[in-house]
Amino acid sequence: MKKTKSKKIKLKETRSFALSAVLRGSAKFVLLFRRTFLLWCLANFTFLFVFEYIPNGWRNSLSILWLVAYYVYWCVFIRYVQQHPPYFSLVRIFNGLIPASKIMFINISIYLIVVILPYIPLFMGFRDKYLEFFERYMEVLQSYDSLPGKTLFYLFMLLLSPYTISRPYLAWISSLIGKSRSIMDAYKRTHNNYWNFVLCAGVMSSIFMVSYYIDTIYHLHTLIYLMSVFPVYFNVVFIGIYKVFYKRKPKIKLTSD
Repeated sequence: MKKTKSKKIKLKETRSFALSAVLRGSAKFVLLFRRTFLLWCLANFTFLFVFEYIPNGWRNSLSILWLVAYYVYWCVFIRYVQQHPPYFSLVRIFNGLIPASKIMFINISIYLIVVILPYIPLFMGFRDKYLEFFERYMEVLQSYDSLPGKTLFYLFMLLLSPYTISRPYLAWISSLIGKSRSIMDAYKRTHNNYWNFVLCAGVMSSIFMVSYYIDTIYHLHTLIYLMSVFPVYFNVVFIGIYKVFYKRKPKIKLTSD
């Protein structure tokens, strides 16, 4: 009897999200609070616009100040949409740095594995049998700018996205409102949702890629405007996903615009 009860509890705890439902809910939220949404997009546009005028971009030390301010902007945004005042909280901002740094570490580690790991068999004496494969691998890696190279890299990162981006990002959102900042906890909460996260990453990246190529081909110069809107909306989507797995009662009620 005890075993059957424990199994039922585990089944109840297992949740999943439907991307279509989350996208509809996020769209309704944007329409309901459209003025507020536009203000956040305008603030995001201001950040991107300022960065374009920083000499030498990331090589300039001023970019560090810009990055800190931009990080604080997203922290305040998450707390605002989550209805968790005070919206500016230094404690929560610093708490968010832990999962944020883990996200960077995970993605840098994946990149290093992709680049460095293929060299290891060469140093272990497998040159004769392995050299042909290694040469082909490096050709694909070096042809990143080609369509096959981009496609393979995109598919590879897409399949890894639930582990490198989606679930760690939920842990970051959780940390900003004082909940669990453990990435492992996010993995456990979102168990059996791997393909849902892959689909989510695929839809989001496809929207951006299509917009980017349209802007590039037709020389529309609208990318900065699109990048002012897409990240804000995508964060609303992730907050919607977050609410499926992390239940909480809002402290205040937002009034529609």
